[in-house]
Amino acid sequence: MLKTKRFVAATLTAAMIMGTLAGCGSSSKGNADNGTVKTEGEKAETSGAAAGGSAAVGTKVEFWNDKFANSEKSDVDKIMNSITELSGIKVEQIAYPDTAAYQTAMQQSIRDKKAPGLFTWWSGPQLETLAKNDLLEDLSDLWDEVIVPNGVSKDLADAFTVDGKVYAVPYSVIYNTMVYNMDIFKQFNLEEPQTFDDFLAVCQTLKDNGITPIALKNDSWAGFIWFQALIGAYEPQLYLDICNGTKDYTDPDVVKVMNIWKDMLDKGYFTMPMKIQDMDKSLAQGTVAMELEPNYEVGSLIKEYGMVAGETVGVFVLPSMNDHKKVIFYEVAPLCVAKASADKDTAKEVLRSWFKKEHQTVLTEVANFVNTSEVQVDNKCIQDTLAFTSDSDNYQMLLRYYENTPEEIRNTALDELMKFELGDADVDDVLHTIQAKASEVFGK
Repeated sequence: MLKTKRFVAATLTAAMIMGTLAGCGSSSKGNADNGTVKTEGEKAETSGAAAGGSAAVGTKVEFWNDKFANSEKSDVDKIMNSITELSGIKVEQIAYPDTAAYQTAMQQSIRDKKAPGLFTWWSGPQLETLAKNDLLEDLSDLWDEVIVPNGVSKDLADAFTVDGKVYAVPYSVIYNTMVYNMDIFKQFNLEEPQTFDDFLAVCQTLKDNGITPIALKNDSWAGFIWFQALIGAYEPQLYLDICNGTKDYTDPDVVKVMNIWKDMLDKGYFTMPMKIQDMDKSLAQGTVAMELEPNYEVGSLIKEYGMVAGETVGVFVLPSMNDHKKVIFYEVAPLCVAKASADKDTAKEVLRSWFKKEHQTVLTEVANFVNTSEVQVDNKCIQDTLAFTSDSDNYQMLLRYYENTPEEIRNTALDELMKFELGDADVDDVLHTIQAKASEVFGK
């Protein structure tokens, strides 16, 4: 299975935002297939006119990303060959080994005509930074002409919209749900919880029978996962209000939710934070019953441990505490076009084919991404997740905390929330520390 990186980067440095990068020379990017550095001659080939096309549309375009560094070459080839065949334009992917290297390369190139035609980025403030500095091509017309007509939810455009213009399309849409071991639930006569009290009762039954209810992830950024989940389950508007500064992190309702989380930790409902591979192994073996993870994690459980979607592994959404709609947190990776790139028109032409059913089917098969309703999937867990997301009467989708709050606050919160998970900080200390940074950022 092709997985995305399990972390996201900070915004561009001030040098990228404010500095003048014209004449900075060639970047040190390597070709993912052979490790070579592109020459000016090779780059110039990308600007050539395609047969039968306009003079601005070339025959090749580069696609920069940090998504494929740890992927099987055969999987990457399937994706690139698919879009090349559909668009008639050679899409050459340039994969960077880590986010830091990728950020550096983009910093050196994005203001120059040698910038990549296509590149992945991050939504929220990170995307807004590029848009407000006039570094991205406006893709609003593509949404109306080809993106929405090919089955992409028009609501997703909100995550890419700055000052009324849409500056990206979704490279991947990832929904976070509770993934659970159905055999363990059956063993103890448990059903998917419909209320938050039901959920706590499930956790207690599992704990009483020697099963740790929930696995926690040990990635340094992962402390926000249960923070956002519980705030959203308590009151979706409260989540939005703390993200935008309308309410303080020390608000009594936030304190109340944190104490609910603390009670769950104290009762042993969570494991100590562990690697995602160990989370999946524990869930498959039945020593842990649930994990709150992206939809693609089911693919790992199927591939690595032989679990069967809808038979031995299932998904549900964390119930509301107060009879609100259940909240599905999502993350969406923007696929952008660099405005300064000599290949921007070629890149936009590629995007006209990116959301065709044939290509999106390949992405779903290889990467377990489901970006469009046009793709047919056999995986029962993915089917259920899509059903949740389309049921607006009972479910609400919210952009996850990582992209939905200012970077400076987020970074402080990630550190403090992980301390809290580990038992190294109490509720008041954590919330006051985060609020101090929020007051600074929001000018309170």
